[in-house]
Parts: sequence; structure tokens; C-alpha cells
Amino acid sequence: MRQMEEYQIVRKFLDRVCKQVRTRQMHIEIREELLSHIEDRVEFLMREGNTEESAVEDAVKQMGVPEDIGKSLHMAHRPQMDWKLLVMLGLLLIIGLVGMLSVYYGDERYSIVLAERKLLYLGIGVLCMTVFYFLDYRQLRKYSAPVFFFVVLLLAFSLLYGQLYDMRTPYINIGFIGVNIVTFSLLPLLIALAGMKPASQWGRWEAVLNTLYRGVLPVVLYSISSSIIYTYIYTVGFLVLTWRTSRSRKQFALISVMPLAGLSIFLFTRMDHLLLRWREFMNPSAKELWYMGNNAEAIQTAGWFGQGFGEVTPKIPYVLYENVFPYLIYCFGWMFGIATGVLILLFLMRIWNISAVHQDIYAKHISSLLIVVFGFRLLWPILMGLGIFPKVTLEPPFISYSGMNQILDLAVVGLLLSIYRRKNMIPSEAGDAPSVKAA
Repeated sequence: MRQMEEYQIVRKFLDRVCKQVRTRQMHIEIREELLSHIEDRVEFLMREGNTEESAVEDAVKQMGVPEDIGKSLHMAHRPQMDWKLLVMLGLLLIIGLVGMLSVYYGDERYSIVLAERKLLYLGIGVLCMTVFYFLDYRQLRKYSAPVFFFVVLLLAFSLLYGQLYDMRTPYINIGFIGVNIVTFSLLPLLIALAGMKPASQWGRWEAVLNTLYRGVLPVVLYSISSSIIYTYIYTVGFLVLTWRTSRSRKQFALISVMPLAGLSIFLFTRMDHLLLRWREFMNPSAKELWYMGNNAEAIQTAGWFGQGFGEVTPKIPYVLYENVFPYLIYCFGWMFGIATGVLILLFLMRIWNISAVHQDIYAKHISSLLIVVFGFRLLWPILMGLGIFPKVTLEPPFISYSGMNQILDLAVVGLLLSIYRRKNMIPSEAGDAPSVKAA
């Protein structure tokens, strides 16, 4: 039996179908799927006594009008917008803006300059999000190794030479803007990590070197910065990616030993600080923990519908940063707080859904790591504000002032939208091709 594509009628049929599908990378998969259907029909017709040539002609005719098939396939494989994620992001940004304006009108200590800067960062962030939405995220993979190296180098440089207002800090000044490299580096590091050679392809010594370079070195740098929470988030992100890419549980366990050892050593050196934090957390009435008392008082006096827009902040410190959630509850009430919490959970679930439905392994890895980062950064400040988790310096994205981090967060959401946009435009792996319904 001749190959189906040797017949001119079959080639013309496939060409007419693919002409309607603008996503060219799907053409090979579409042709293979249609050929499979034609071959099945030809075999059936030949068993009924037809010659091969007549069976091929009848099989092609039975497939239907090629233009109609091509148009339906084009609709199935066209770019898509994740409107649900975009709407939820918009609501979070609106909450952040309303909270910012409420602080400005309610407390004369805060300048309108902060509101103007937040709007400026928001505008730049939306622009970056739009650029990343149209960018093919797969093109970033080839830059993963140099990006990881550059960010690690930048992090080390900031720890050695960073300063802000003539004080030694992990900030690097870019013009009139100071960028906290410790907080700014986390997302680029983990996204770059997702595109590098997976653990399943490491040799013995390669595994040692990569574990030291990718797992231990960033943990050490974050430890030097004394940021416990960012050290922890990076370690969890590294372990999640290692779990997803390792050959076996044994390999995962061996790779995990050194990063976990580095984290343990760091926590041991900070034991006095951790014990102090734990005692304060367990005894919120202590004088040292006055800020948690103010948070609790603000939440308790809020009522179901709050004290109203522009109320004076009830002595909540860092109200534009890690304690923005208690202030929002104080102003707009428990109902508003519950709705915001549900919105955040839905936002994280939406990222998980993108990871679950996408066929591309690289996209799955990026989405999984973003769940880790946004999960910590959104949920911890909420639970911290409610007194459930101990205090750390961690600003929730989108609803806090954020500054330069807001630009990066919105760019990363644009990357998620780019991933979703192409979820039906990437050829599936062999054997996973979706079936095509013939007319």
C-alpha cells in the first residue's frame, strides 16, 4: 500500500486545510492527524472490495470540505486571551489604588507623590505586561542560563556595594529610583531556572555542580541579605522544580540535601532572632509586638462594612506595604476582606489551571514556580495581618505600593497571559495529539 501523501488528491486536500490555519507550527500535527483518519477510512473501504485508488478518492471525499475543516481547526488553534485572569488582576489593582488613595486622604503624613509614583509604576507595568503578552514566551528559554548568571551576579553585587540614602542596603540606584535587588531578583531567578537543563538530564558530577550553582549559591546570597522569607521562597521554588524534573525520588532526595542544609545552617545562625519572633508571635500582648496589637484592633473595630474611605490609619505601621490588608479591612470591613481573600485564592487557582491545561513542559514549570512565589507573597501578608502567621517583611503584589516590583509583577502576569495565549498553538507530544472530528 502506497503512502497516503504520495497521492496528489491527498496532498491537495491537506494543503487546502492547512491554508486556513494561520498557526503554522500546528500544520505538521494537523497533517498527521488527518492522514491517520484518511488511512483508517481507506483500509475500511478496501476491506469492502474497493481498489486502493478508488478507496483513497472516496476517503478524501468523505472527510468533507477542506476549507470548512481548516476554518474549524483555525478557530481551535487561534490565540486566546485569559479574560478571567485579566479581570481578577484588574480587581486586585483597583483594590490597591483605592487603598492608596484612602491612605493619602486619611493621613496627612503621606504625600501625593506616592500616589503619583504608584500610577507611574502601574502604567509602566501595564505596558510591560502588554509587551510580554505578545512575546512568544518560548523565546525566553534560550536566554535562561545567561539571565540566571546575570541576576546572581547582580544580587552578589548589591550585597557588597548596594546602598540607599548613604546606608548599606541591598538597593541599587537606577537614576532617582532605588531598586531592592533581593526582592526584585526572585522572579527572574526562578523563571530562568525553569528554562535551564532539567535535573533528569544531569550526569553525576553535573548534578553536583548544578546543585551548588542553582540551589546552594542563591540560598547563600539570600541568607547573607538576612531575608529569611526570600531564602525560604527560593528554596521551596528550587525544590518544586527539582521534584518536577528529577528522574526519581532518589535523585530528588540527593539534590535536595545541599540546599536544605544551606537553609538549615542559615536558620541556625539566626536562631536567636527566630526564637524572639516566635515568643512575640505567641505573646501578641507584649510591648515589642505593638504593631500586631494595632492590626488586631483595627480588624476588630472594622465591622462588616468598615469605617469608610479615607479614615485615619489607626497607628498601623507600614500601611502601604506589608500591613495594607489590615488597613483595607479597617476602612471597608470584614465583607471586603473576605471578598479580597477569595479573589486572591481564585487568582492562584487560575494560575494553577494554566499549569494543568498547558501541553508545553516549559510553560508548566513557569506556572508552577509562579504559584509558589505569588502564593507566598499574597497569602502570607494576609495571614500575618490576621495574626495567624508571624511577621515578616513581605509586601503583597498588586495591592501594596510595591514600587519597581509592581512593574516586574505585571510583566510576569503578561508572561502568564502569553502562556495561555498559546495553549492551543503548541504541537502536542507524540501520541498526545488531540483527535480531529471529520465531517
